[in-house]
Amino acid sequence: MKRRPSLVQSLLTLTLMLFVVACGAAPEERYAKAQLAAENKDQPLYLSFFTRKSAAFVRDMLANGARSKIHYIKDGFMLLPVGDVENVVVDGNAAILTVKGKSGAAEVHMFMENDEWSIDALSLPRLWEPLQENGQ
Repeated sequence: MKRRPSLVQSLLTLTLMLFVVACGAAPEERYAKAQLAAENKDQPLYLSFFTRKSAAFVRDMLANGARSKIHYIKDGFMLLPVGDVENVVVDGNAAILTVKGKSGAAEVHMFMENDEWSIDALSLPRLWEPLQENGQ
């Protein structure tokens, strides 16, 4: 005789499946995909890895850079630190990734938006480099 799963077993299985689906990709996985999109210069995909406000900011920066001879940042696809994710600290809906590469370590702040980890462009060190180079 075939044994049917109990109601408790079914509910536990359903809860586990929903938890796995709701969590989405880990911050470091999303970051790796964002780096790949940047390398491929796939703007729509690249922007999908940023928070809504950051995506609008980066989109405008890319568009203005394409129209102007004067660039704040020459290539908006180069905002992300290049290297390996060495550490991930998750605190609720916020995460900080430490990315270590040839030029040293950099922090990337991410926030949970629409059930996915999204990069905060305003926290990226490369965004602020031109101001530091000009002595401001």
